Amino acid sequence: MGTQPYSAATAPASNVPPGYRRPAIATGLLVALLALFFSAGFWQLDRADEKWTVLDSAARAATGDRLTSLVSDAEAADYRFYTFELRGRYLPERQVLLDNMTQDGRNGYQVLTPFLSGTQYVMVNRGWLPAGNDRTQLPDIGVAADERVLIARLSALPAPGLRLAAPQTAASGWPRRMLFPDHAQLQAALQLPLPAYQLQLDPAQPDGYRRDWQTVAAGPAKHFGYALQWFSFAGLACLFYLILMYQWWRSRKAATARLTVTSELP
Repeated sequence: MGTQPYSAATAPASNVPPGYRRPAIATGLLVALLALFFSAGFWQLDRADEKWTVLDSAARAATGDRLTSLVSDAEAADYRFYTFELRGRYLPERQVLLDNMTQDGRNGYQVLTPFLSGTQYVMVNRGWLPAGNDRTQLPDIGVAADERVLIARLSALPAPGLRLAAPQTAASGWPRRMLFPDHAQLQAALQLPLPAYQLQLDPAQPDGYRRDWQTVAAGPAKHFGYALQWFSFAGLACLFYLILMYQWWRSRKAATARLTVTSELP
């Protein structure tokens, strides 16, 4: 009875011939990298398309009629960037300072002030102002509570790129410093029925601060540039793969030639 060339314990771990393991690994790595690069590239193209949609909505809103009453949360998406002309008054006794809001690299606050129009409340973003060197001293953001005509545009509440689950720090007194509060947190703090959006005060309106309102933080061109970058990475990965395969093919051909010459020697 003959012996087996190797036992089950010493069987090869792979069916790939030893000389082909390197290109097999390279091919597997290429497939993984192409999946990553193309996925990221197409995601950036989707983001660019979303930005075009937002810009188109803002352009349509700019030519639309002014609205004279607030809309429901369900309608807010359809009226984003529309201009509102509301009669009412500020409620200066309960204002919110949105913390960690930067302009030109400088830290500061955005000022949210509740506004009462008829029987409806809404938060009005009156703009950005810099924070002082002493963080314990809050800026004076007082505003008159007399009746006025407010002109502002509808926008989403400021939100971070990644919202963590940490609750707002308990605080008392007004104005109240808050870090990216959501709709529920604002309602709880002010004890007012508020819509899930804000109104950005028109730059020509009085009693505001710096108001460089942006429709989108980054335009579609930036996302197209990122997409081109990812697709370029995919092209480079293919180029390096072809170079490696060519080098492997040459070395394999040379080794075969040496074996042929050796076998022909007497």
